[in-house]
Amino acid sequence: MSQLQIASRYAKSLIDLASENKQLAEVYEDVQSIAVVCKHQEFLSMLNSPIVHTDKKLAVMQQLFGGKLTDLTMKFTQLMIHKGRESLLALICNAFIDQYKEIKKIKTAKVITAQPLGEQELNNVKTKFSHWLKAGETMELSQKTDPRIIGGFLFEMGDRNYDATIKRQLEEMKENLYDKSYVSLVEKR
Repeated sequence: MSQLQIASRYAKSLIDLASENKQLAEVYEDVQSIAVVCKHQEFLSMLNSPIVHTDKKLAVMQQLFGGKLTDLTMKFTQLMIHKGRESLLALICNAFIDQYKEIKKIKTAKVITAQPLGEQELNNVKTKFSHWLKAGETMELSQKTDPRIIGGFLFEMGDRNYDATIKRQLEEMKENLYDKSYVSLVEKR
């Protein structure tokens, strides 16, 4: 069984347990916090290290998250460490977040612009693409900046995207300048 499958099963177990205890939203917040910490290479190295003993790993988790996570989430992370599954913690967090969003019908979308957008502009983008959502779905919009797109924006949601960037428009103009398909039409006359 692959690590992704194992992580997905652990995430599903945590979702089921959190739902039973009516703490799904709180555990989701906890898992997001853990996912942020798991992005730090030093933390991942510590979790994956066979040299660092289980007691030390538990102490680090307690130091980082003690009093900040629900008891359920803290016990779950401790169980993962005791079972030797701490190297899967980042994958479990990502799988949990994906499964939670699927349950709550939250679609993740991203807008890429040359300059950061203000709150009003982000709301305008959400409104413009709200018709891409099915009934009952909501959109979680994040933004990223990339100065290479020059201007305009690129919107991505799932497997769909909308490219209204200046970079794309310039590339199309360049292709049209070098387009010689009209020559054959002129020569035939």
